[in-house]
Amino acid sequence: MKRRTKAALGAASVLTGMYAANKLIYKNTPKLESVLDGDKKYFNTKYGQTFYVKNGDGEPLIFVHGLASGMSSFMWRKNFEELAKHFTVYAIDLPGFGKSDKKAIIYKPYMYIDVLRTFAKDVVGEPAYVISSGQSSAYIFQLEYENPGMFKKIVTVCPTGIFELSSPPALNQKLLSFSLRTPIIGTFAYNVMVSKPSIKYFLKRKTYYNKENASAYVINQYSKASKQNKSLSKYAPASFLGGYLNYSIIGILPYINSPTLIIWGENAKINTINNLKSFIDLNPKITYNIIDNSGYLPQEEHPAEFNGICKNFLLTSNDSNAQAEFA
Repeated sequence: MKRRTKAALGAASVLTGMYAANKLIYKNTPKLESVLDGDKKYFNTKYGQTFYVKNGDGEPLIFVHGLASGMSSFMWRKNFEELAKHFTVYAIDLPGFGKSDKKAIIYKPYMYIDVLRTFAKDVVGEPAYVISSGQSSAYIFQLEYENPGMFKKIVTVCPTGIFELSSPPALNQKLLSFSLRTPIIGTFAYNVMVSKPSIKYFLKRKTYYNKENASAYVINQYSKASKQNKSLSKYAPASFLGGYLNYSIIGILPYINSPTLIIWGENAKINTINNLKSFIDLNPKITYNIIDNSGYLPQEEHPAEFNGICKNFLLTSNDSNAQAEFA
């Protein structure tokens, strides 16, 4: 009996400590501010208020970030203003990320597809160019498949949807996601995962080719972004890690006719350049550029080269683009 009592008291003490740590972490997390220059606005979706920044003049160009922990429109900070010289640029924080609202739900691909559709139709209001990264690229391809001409041209950075992040959630992924979604313990585990030391390790070992890109400023920004809205911040990353945001484009990619450019970091570790061939095999019309000495985020490591590639591709006239039907 005494052993059980001691064990119960010990468990209660641990939970109390975790609860206190979580509370302190969120108390000390500063409010996230967008570093992008432009008009900062929100639009309503069924998943809450969704943040975006708008700048520039000309035809519309939408930036869509990836879906890993701490991701937001911040990842386009070295591209947004340069391309605003040629386009009306929009950079969105998807629901569950950045400055957008977050909910205690399992996020699914159809939710992001719906939000991006609403954004393109109701906020932008006309066919647009788009630059997307990682997982979000699969959702862009799905939208273009459903609405041919919605995107005049597509640029994707290290896209997924064929081999990477295309399968239904495995049991171990579901268990991981469930664990992270649990109160107190799951929240504590998530906060450890997105602590500054963990973020520093991931950025230096997995994300950037040049480790100097993982500066204190960048680490701090990712840390803030991953803990906005307190414990609600964990649900979108938990959905990603659980495989719930995986999406296969194998069946639709051959039917994408909008001019498409894939940009890949030569040294990407998370989603390696070996996966590039599968995209070309499925749709030979796709063109590509490989950026040397670059990891998973070439737009950050070599912004001048990245911006030049994008401008050259997007500003080259193409009169064969279909017009979108904004129904």
